[in-house]
Amino acid sequence: MISKVAADNPKSGHTHLGYVLCALREVPNETTGVPPWMMMYGRLPRGPLAVLKENWCGLRDAPLNLGQSTAEYLSDLRTNLEVAGSYATEHGKRQ
Repeated sequence: MISKVAADNPKSGHTHLGYVLCALREVPNETTGVPPWMMMYGRLPRGPLAVLKENWCGLRDAPLNLGQSTAEYLSDLRTNLEVAGSYATEHGKRQ
């Protein structure tokens, strides 16, 4: 999956790596049925959507200066998650 991201986005592939790796960590292993993150840490990872939910529900405070507005962040997040989802779907079809 990482090589596909690098091939499709030679100049900006590094910006998508975090989303692809997040998808890889959360997908259950076919043999064990458990995601790699859970096997290593004993809990599921906090992905970007979990962080947003915690912030919106008041469970945690986000830093005041995120460098962009919430709308811009969500727009970028949606685009990046769609790209990561398409790579995951392609990779899943090959196996």
